[in-house]
Amino acid sequence: MKMNKKLLGLLGTGHAVTDINQGALSVILTFFAHFSQLQVGAAMLAFNLSSSVIQPLFGVFSDRFRAAWLLPVGCLLAGLGMAVTGFTIGYLPLLLAVLVSGLGVAAYHPEGSKFARFASGERKASGMSLFSVGGNFGFAAGPLLAGLFYKLAGLKGTVGFLVLSGVMALLLWLNLSAINRTQTGESMPDVNNPRNRSSKKGLGRGWKYLLPVFILVLVIILRSWIHLGIVTFLPQYYVRYLHHTNTYAAAVVSLFLLAGAVGTLIGGRLADRWGLKTMIMLSMALLIPLLYLLSHLKGFWLITVVALTGCAVVSTFAVTVVFGQELLPHNVGLASGLTLGFGIGMGGVGTTLLGWVADHWGLPAAFHAMIIFPVFGLLLTLLLPGRKELARMNQEVEVVSSRI
Repeated sequence: MKMNKKLLGLLGTGHAVTDINQGALSVILTFFAHFSQLQVGAAMLAFNLSSSVIQPLFGVFSDRFRAAWLLPVGCLLAGLGMAVTGFTIGYLPLLLAVLVSGLGVAAYHPEGSKFARFASGERKASGMSLFSVGGNFGFAAGPLLAGLFYKLAGLKGTVGFLVLSGVMALLLWLNLSAINRTQTGESMPDVNNPRNRSSKKGLGRGWKYLLPVFILVLVIILRSWIHLGIVTFLPQYYVRYLHHTNTYAAAVVSLFLLAGAVGTLIGGRLADRWGLKTMIMLSMALLIPLLYLLSHLKGFWLITVVALTGCAVVSTFAVTVVFGQELLPHNVGLASGLTLGFGIGMGGVGTTLLGWVADHWGLPAAFHAMIIFPVFGLLLTLLLPGRKELARMNQEVEVVSSRI
């Protein structure tokens, strides 16, 4: 099966429009000056829980039922919730709007990545990178759009997010038949067959097969600690330690995120050529010296390292999604929820730990502490199955499944 670039472009654009809301929330919350930092943190936590941590639940639903309709519905809810934030009176209504937006984001990702896998043909990592890069660009564009909408219409400018999501949801809805046609008997078992609704083909594989899934999720969590740690503390480092302006610091973070989008495309192509495990190992190995250099350089060389770090840390976002789907080939939705949602959503834990380090020993110490994460990530990746072992494991599962 050849790669369906047109469909991947549609799914990737939907991914971008959906993830715009993720990037926008932190900026929108700055417009509510009367909120305490605790309330701001709680709102971000609520969005994180509803948009990321519960994604595996949507993944399980996706595996048991044909639910392509979650794509337009998820996209629409993400924009609707974010649009309502500008019209809320009081903290609790805003919190509810944030939760709704987060649920929309959570609904889109497992279903979107599942169909992106189907549309990728044999070049799964390359295809998934096209889908993932949409999310990278959307996340990076979110803060810019939030500021633009506020400048145009004040708080009520958040309705712009509903306009974007509404148009995208309509496009997805009109193309549902084309999206559904990417499902094949090989890619997705017949959900109307009770045998295929059981967990025997996926979750019942035993620890021999599920242990790599657990290890992969740990690797993703460590990578998320690096990613969110840099996004959170790099601007603080530039403003408080290097004494640059807030605008300059924001531009540096945007560079980091855009370099990550480029890294996503590069990582997908290299993974198809060298293997999923090899690409993750390369990324973790490169991050060790790059993170060290972040707190030891200035000027042009620091900017260069920031871009290279963004490219390296985000290069495996699509790769780990495909890896999870290969480990759970009959639970693709669950695999997507774990790798795109839960693993990434747990990044907030590492950010909290790094914040504690920065408070006690300074911002450079936070970057020094961050070096530990890729070291452990590299060691854990060594325990993951390689290309040949992964193929053998899936052959064994197919043999066992055929006897059930």
